[in-house]
Amino acid sequence: MAGFTSNLSAQKHDYTWLFSEQYILSNDWGEASMLDFNSSPPVISAPDSVQMIFGGTNFTMSNAEGELIFYTNGCEVHNARHQLMENGDGINPGDVHNNQCDESQHSPGYTVPFQGALAIPVPGDTNLYYLFHIRSAYDPIQGAPYGALIQLLYTVVDDAQNGGNGSILEKNTVLIDNSESFNSLGEITAVKHANGEDWWVVCPEKVGNKYYFFLLTSDGVTFSHEQEIGHAQTGYSWGQTVFSPDGSQFAYRSNNENDGVRLFDFDRSIGQFSNPRFFPMPEDYRWQAGTAFSPSGQYLYAGSNLELYQFDLWSSDIEASRTLIDTYDGYADPIPTHFSNMQLGPDCRIYVFCSSCTTIHVIHNPDEGGTDCNFEQNAIQLPFGMRQVSNSIYPNYRLGSIDNPGEPCDPGIVNSSNTLLPAKGISLFPNPSSGEAIHLQTGWREASSIEAILFNALGQPVWQRTLELFGGNATFQLGNLPEGWYQLSLRAEGEQNVIPLMIQR
Repeated sequence: MAGFTSNLSAQKHDYTWLFSEQYILSNDWGEASMLDFNSSPPVISAPDSVQMIFGGTNFTMSNAEGELIFYTNGCEVHNARHQLMENGDGINPGDVHNNQCDESQHSPGYTVPFQGALAIPVPGDTNLYYLFHIRSAYDPIQGAPYGALIQLLYTVVDDAQNGGNGSILEKNTVLIDNSESFNSLGEITAVKHANGEDWWVVCPEKVGNKYYFFLLTSDGVTFSHEQEIGHAQTGYSWGQTVFSPDGSQFAYRSNNENDGVRLFDFDRSIGQFSNPRFFPMPEDYRWQAGTAFSPSGQYLYAGSNLELYQFDLWSSDIEASRTLIDTYDGYADPIPTHFSNMQLGPDCRIYVFCSSCTTIHVIHNPDEGGTDCNFEQNAIQLPFGMRQVSNSIYPNYRLGSIDNPGEPCDPGIVNSSNTLLPAKGISLFPNPSSGEAIHLQTGWREASSIEAILFNALGQPVWQRTLELFGGNATFQLGNLPEGWYQLSLRAEGEQNVIPLMIQR
């Protein structure tokens, strides 16, 4: 893959991913996991100062350099210090907010929608961000337990205000209001305009085939148009919307019983869909449904709860090209790790999330056809889990103009091996660590011990132990080693893996 242009490669707004534990498992704050792509390979950590639970809505935003600046669960906006941002309370006001956003009760946060928040940097401004979010209200007609998704709102964030801690300049401004019809809105996403500066923001309605289009420029956001096109959904559902990395195609995957994968061509100049296609999916897809494009845009992946499929979009018969990549392996932790939402990472791998679990599946080589895409179930073990499928769904911030589209991701983030993070779901936390009470989680659940050797930056062994494993996990201390980067080599059951560790005090 060709290298980045300097301007596009700096747009690292998706380099920090934050998750938090399912609220029913604990009454304590701080049970959060973070995946940071600013290191090579990416680093998993367990930040202990997070005071937010992501119940369904989750968006974690970084600045252009990849540094965390704010995040939301649909109730509040917190800053990089993990504090309530100035004027950051009262997001999505109403009856659902009052029920699900009581911080004193460790409420779960906005439980729906799963793709209900999206942050976009204002073109030409390094400090202003538009945070788009969907507000729910309890439906008096259908009695939806989580609420009908009736309004698309936006909130303006300035991360330079308040001494660099950020401030909300404007919040809960209405863009779409379905409070009378109670027609639920779908999963919001965005793509760069053909000029490479402005943004199209797209929001579907869940029932039918209507799509709303908004244009974000340096002057703010305005309604552009709406379009009715393609397969019409007949019932309420959950799913995922995504544009291809180059912005030329749009996919909508949902779990309604009469739905599957909707695919359109997209004109970035005028913001119009065309060439609608529809591909039914197998019937085991109830509840969870996700989709993602490969970096080149050749392949579209679609999950059906128990199965993962690949479509070849360069084929003359796309529907016939559907290939079964893998089926759910039965693992549970304790929730079954079924296939749900997906996200193309900054490292050119696709991450497949599951609902209310502590692992993430990984498609290591998504631009390869068939099983050569190298799909690994439960590839990453998080320190703590996530409630439902509360992961951020990011657009391609690095997309340029039609003439200079750039690259969507950087394969150089990872090392030369095929492994993003060590196989067998190995993780260390905290990482960075002071060297005291380091927790090791592995997938070697049957092994009784593991050989561990720590190497310094010069490749010299500085520590060696045989660690007892209990259910694949161990806790150990490294003593008073100097600060810096180390590599921890682990060997068990004839396999060897290496994970980076930073000592920092």
